[in-house]
Amino acid sequence: MAGVTAETRVAKVPLLPIETGHPKSTVLVTGCTGYIAGPTIERLLRAGHTVHATCRDPDNNVLLARLAELPGPEQRLKFFKADLTQAGSFDAAMQGCDYVIHMAAPVTLTKVKPGEGKSKLIDPMLAGVDNVLDAVNRTPSVKRVVMTSSISAICTTAADKPKPADGSPLLYTEADWNTTATETFLPYARGKTLSEKRAWELAGQQSRWDLVTVCPSVVMGPTVLKCDSSESIGAVRDILWPGLMWPAAGDIGVPLVDVRDVAALHCLAMVTPGAKGRYIAHAKSTNFFDVTHVVASVFPKFWPSKMLAPYWLVWLIGPLVGMGRDIVRALWGPAADFDTRRTLADLGLPGWVPEVDTWRDMIQDMLEKGQIKKK
Repeated sequence: MAGVTAETRVAKVPLLPIETGHPKSTVLVTGCTGYIAGPTIERLLRAGHTVHATCRDPDNNVLLARLAELPGPEQRLKFFKADLTQAGSFDAAMQGCDYVIHMAAPVTLTKVKPGEGKSKLIDPMLAGVDNVLDAVNRTPSVKRVVMTSSISAICTTAADKPKPADGSPLLYTEADWNTTATETFLPYARGKTLSEKRAWELAGQQSRWDLVTVCPSVVMGPTVLKCDSSESIGAVRDILWPGLMWPAAGDIGVPLVDVRDVAALHCLAMVTPGAKGRYIAHAKSTNFFDVTHVVASVFPKFWPSKMLAPYWLVWLIGPLVGMGRDIVRALWGPAADFDTRRTLADLGLPGWVPEVDTWRDMIQDMLEKGQIKKK
């Protein structure tokens, strides 16, 4: 099977005319070592932009090597040190930037102990919004901020609101906000909700720059860096690929989107003049059981699930495989579904990467990076 090269990644979701025709700009991308940030930076560079990329250690050449290998890095990719919790740390990176894509945030569903949600997730997310947008207010050249939010800022489960009385499908929209997550129940979702609301509050206090947010569902697919600590990588490396869903998978819903679509939407939200408000990035609602069969369709030696495991069993053993009981409770049953018509219409994305391509390309990419072993 052919490798997932940079060309392959970009070709899956080609640059659109509005991207290639946009004036070359300088763009700050926060959290450049993140799972979504790599493909976004790759796309920006291919469109001819200059990227100021922030991370905690810009001198870590080993970690950043794959970014440095992207097209045009010598002239158009610059690394800066910044920390979400340090006021003023984004000022230097933001100087001369036309746009800011704020992606940096702690992303973890499994590594936070009870009682640590506020200090490890919620507070850093809020501090990051304050510090990044304070820097924007001090930087006259910035005209738009695109911020990565999440569908977890929209809802926790498919049952957060009642089904329509007329029997039509329940679709969450950009008008919905998560009202069920707390500091102790899915604190990541609570942090995403509060931090996005804080961003809208700060944006509304001025009129020089505007804010657009992108709310992705569960993001999978091939990325640029290895991103070993990513929840997405961990789900494949530690649960899916080792066969922990054989012979039975929990009835856990997965709202899915490809990382290349998410990167494209951030870039399109940046350059589309009429872009405004929130945009949902979501391709398909599926579940663990069906995912194993999609993977088996392209990797014949992979064993798909034969049956659904009972709730009590998944609730009992979930923490042993990195799945907290609050996650099991929230995601059990059909996944929430989302109305993305406005996203496609406003931003011009022609459609979504098919699920089979997402899993095939991601697993092949991880095989080539040595994160998993060939079966």
